Order: sequence, then structure tokens, then C-alpha cells
Amino acid sequence: MAETAATEAFGQGTESRRGFLTILTGAASAVAAGAVLWPLVDALNPDAQSESRARMVVNVADIAENTAKTVQWNGLPIYIRKLTAQQIAAAQAVVTDTLPDPADFTARVNAAYQNYVVVVGLNTGITCALEGNDPSDPRGDYDGWLCPCDGSQYDALGRVRSGPATKNLAIPRFTFINAAQIRLG
Repeated sequence: MAETAATEAFGQGTESRRGFLTILTGAASAVAAGAVLWPLVDALNPDAQSESRARMVVNVADIAENTAKTVQWNGLPIYIRKLTAQQIAAAQAVVTDTLPDPADFTARVNAAYQNYVVVVGLNTGITCALEGNDPSDPRGDYDGWLCPCDGSQYDALGRVRSGPATKNLAIPRFTFINAAQIRLG
């Protein structure tokens, strides 16, 4: 009977050791997997330099009325134009149903900063940089941008008005930080 009690006690000890070793092995495997996967996942995150390029901050306080600033963002020319009161009134008066790609004034500007227009400065018909950022540049019949490659014309909001192009200028993702700065991206 003493042998049976010793065997039962020994058997319980073996099972508890086995359970402990199973848990220990599982925990060590999880730590090892984390140690291997963490650097791989971390390598997929953008570095600080690419993060700063992706979220570019642009000073718009130095843009005079009826002029524009061009910045390069993600390989695209971004045109930021400050409109005059006359340009805003003319853009709001346009009957949008007559446009090739109808878009009203509020869809093309930020509600809080209606005197700024931010567009990708490439013709939507064929890839060609537009003219019209400088007041001395030709701006076409609609006081906006003109494509020197195919003659497409855009108004001051970047809405296509004539020419082979049928789509409005693209609007990049941007937010106003304050009245003097916008963040692209």
C-alpha cells in the first residue's frame, strides 16, 4: 500500500511538471515568435523622412491675391491659388449644370478658407503641366489654368470649362492647420 501511495504521488508530480513544461515551452515560443516578427513588422513602417514627405506643411501666408504657389508633393505639382473677391463671385455665379464635369463652389474649396484653391496641376486629358499660376501666364477665357499641350481650359476653381479634357483638376488631400498653413496628405 505504501508503494501505491508513492506511485500515485509520483504520477501527480510528473503530470504537474509536464503541464508546467508545456506552458513554459508555449510561452518561450510566443516570445521567440515576437522577437522574430517585431523587426519585420517595424521594417514595414515608414521612416521619419518618408513620413514628413507624406504629410507636407505648406506656408500659404505669402501667397498674394490672384497668384499661386507650386509645391511638389508625392511627385505631383500642387497648385495653391489665392482668389480675389471678384474671382470668388464669378466662380459662385457659374451654373454648374452647364459644365462638362459639374461641381459647385463648395465642393472645390474649404468652407472656412474659401479664398484658397488647392489642385493637382496636371491636365486631366493628357498629362501636361498647366500654365496660369503667375498673373503674367496665359489663363485662358476663364481666368484659371490653361494646358499648353491640348488647349484645355480650367476656371479659377480647377473646373474644366473647354477643350478635350472632360474632368476637373484633382484635389489632393489637404487640411488647413491655420490661416497661414496647410498640410498635404
